[in-house]
Amino acid sequence: MIDLFRMDGKVAVVIGGAGGLGEPIALGFAFYGAKVAVAGRRLENVQAVAERIQKETASEAAAFQVDASDEQSVIRLKEQVVAKFGTVDILMNAHGLSIKKPAVEFPLDIWNQQFSLNVNAFMLPCREFGKVMIAKKKGKIINMSSVRGTRATMWGGNAGYCASKGALDMFTKALASEWAPYNINVNAIAPSIVRTKLAEKAGVLAPDHLKKYLANVPLQRIGEPEDIVGLSVFLASRASDFITGQIMYLDGGLTAVG
Repeated sequence: MIDLFRMDGKVAVVIGGAGGLGEPIALGFAFYGAKVAVAGRRLENVQAVAERIQKETASEAAAFQVDASDEQSVIRLKEQVVAKFGTVDILMNAHGLSIKKPAVEFPLDIWNQQFSLNVNAFMLPCREFGKVMIAKKKGKIINMSSVRGTRATMWGGNAGYCASKGALDMFTKALASEWAPYNINVNAIAPSIVRTKLAEKAGVLAPDHLKKYLANVPLQRIGEPEDIVGLSVFLASRASDFITGQIMYLDGGLTAVG
């Protein structure tokens, strides 16, 4: 029986690889055999993740600095990764930004910043690494979206975030259609609340907030980083070769019940 989840010999790029979701995803890819290019804004942070991968797994890893919203920075990242590993098979975009502002007071610069990091900073890596995948007629792209791309919240301040994730979802579907002739699978993971340091800092893990949120979640819990890893490995591996253009809701049933 072939192990459909192994990624031996594959090269994976994880942008946002030092984040609360990106780091466990990078480790998960490495555990299943992929060589991992860990990329992010702060080189020292992604270097620590690359060192952890090499210490805890049998896979090769390297760290790269990138500003995913800057065109030249993304082009440089692609060139550096290809020079180091020879190719790219998997692109995981695990970065993003959420700034909450009342809709009637939303500053345009903050709105634009949110779209820059939640849409433009996904388009640019997809465009550049997509060129590598198109040339070899094979690849897997995974974008980190959110349930907020399809569901508003019961509390205010999220108009910008929800709108940007909705745009990312449609971008994901459009790429899946356009690049299907090249055997490139493009999907998105749309989690609800996941237990990370960023979520804790943002206050979404506060008891009152969670009580209101969990009232609409059939599984009656929030997500854990391990939940994200499982779906990421699935979408990056051969196990998902016939799946493309999908927004995979990792939400404990939230979107199933309204």
